[in-house]
Amino acid sequence: MAAHGIRPRWGQPLTGIIASVVFTLIALVLWWIFADPRGPFAKYEQPFLAFLAWMILVGVWQHILFGDWPFQKLPPLQRLIVETAVNIFMTWFIIYVILDKFLGKIMMPIWSVTQMEHITHKHAHILWESPVGAAITLIVLIGFFTFPFWTILFKKWPWGGQLSQPALGMAEWGWTAIITALAYGLLIFPFFALALKQTMLTGSIWWEGIAGTKSVNFIIGVYEWMIVYLFMTANVWAGKPWDLVKKQPWSGFFGLISIIILAFITVKVLMAAMAAIYGPADPTLKDGIMSLDYRYYHCATIAGFTLFPFLAWNHWFDNWPQHMGVATGWIIRTIGVFVCAAIIGKLYYLLCEPVLGLPSQFVNNPVEFNGHHLNNKPLVWLFWWIIPMLFFDWFAHKWPFYVEDKADHSAGHGTGLKA
Repeated sequence: MAAHGIRPRWGQPLTGIIASVVFTLIALVLWWIFADPRGPFAKYEQPFLAFLAWMILVGVWQHILFGDWPFQKLPPLQRLIVETAVNIFMTWFIIYVILDKFLGKIMMPIWSVTQMEHITHKHAHILWESPVGAAITLIVLIGFFTFPFWTILFKKWPWGGQLSQPALGMAEWGWTAIITALAYGLLIFPFFALALKQTMLTGSIWWEGIAGTKSVNFIIGVYEWMIVYLFMTANVWAGKPWDLVKKQPWSGFFGLISIIILAFITVKVLMAAMAAIYGPADPTLKDGIMSLDYRYYHCATIAGFTLFPFLAWNHWFDNWPQHMGVATGWIIRTIGVFVCAAIIGKLYYLLCEPVLGLPSQFVNNPVEFNGHHLNNKPLVWLFWWIIPMLFFDWFAHKWPFYVEDKADHSAGHGTGLKA
């Protein structure tokens, strides 16, 4: 639905189409400048993947947790500029000061290029590619779910309606930061600890018996689908069906447990589909479509192809259709998102080489391409693609694609759950 007091400038679906095209063009231009191997800076893939991911997470803090405080009353264009500048500075400060210079030195060397250089005697650019870039990016993977889930599923319970900003944001951020740290320690740290031989796990990983591999790609695959279903709840699903349970915190727990189960089932179905198409995975391989590790990572990639469809559908197409009934609209949007994701996935592998400068092979093996040693990870572009769309909605209140609707002053300003 359109936010309170505004309406699509050119009606729907034209406004949504124009906005989506503009955001795509913005992303493509910035991609060519900064990331494209043929462009001026040619910085694909790291550290841009970590930087992009942290930009989105910081945006979640700014908009979902803190309600754009203290900039919420600025005019749209001014707020977009100010909040984007704050976002970029905070992202840089977190990665290069807090993680690299502070936490990486006192407790988690895997987060610090500087510290890992002393330990491994490898060059910074090699460490950024692996493992430091992965370890920093995976903080965000965990945070994409653990920071906003309390707003989306638990409706900011018990502070919602009791505290105002910034106290509300600080209470929620503090609580979800603890959950994020615990989740990272459980889901991500064992893999890196084992890889760096700094573990007392005697060579085992707790999920190995479930996944058939020690690779963190199993966690990435399941967790990315958890993120997708969480934000589909906040966007095209409009909170349903988890709102069948009305009282908090039970409604939140119902949604949380259901999303985890749904994500796990989705990954199992996708793995079965890949086995049916390509044959059984080869346990001796660590890369390529025949390896188990790559197939789990590809589950995450497939989840990533849904990002632009469900975000655009909600933010810029006003969650059409609204007039066919709740259940019918839910079904149409859900099917539509997955159909669009399949189309985007197909187009990505057809166009990534001429448009993005990335090798189009459907494998994870790094190859030499235009003088660069590349590993085509679609999630890099998919994160890049959604940032303009999100920031114009979060920080600019949909300006300039939506205009003030003076006839509508009765609706609320949305749920605050969209992302």
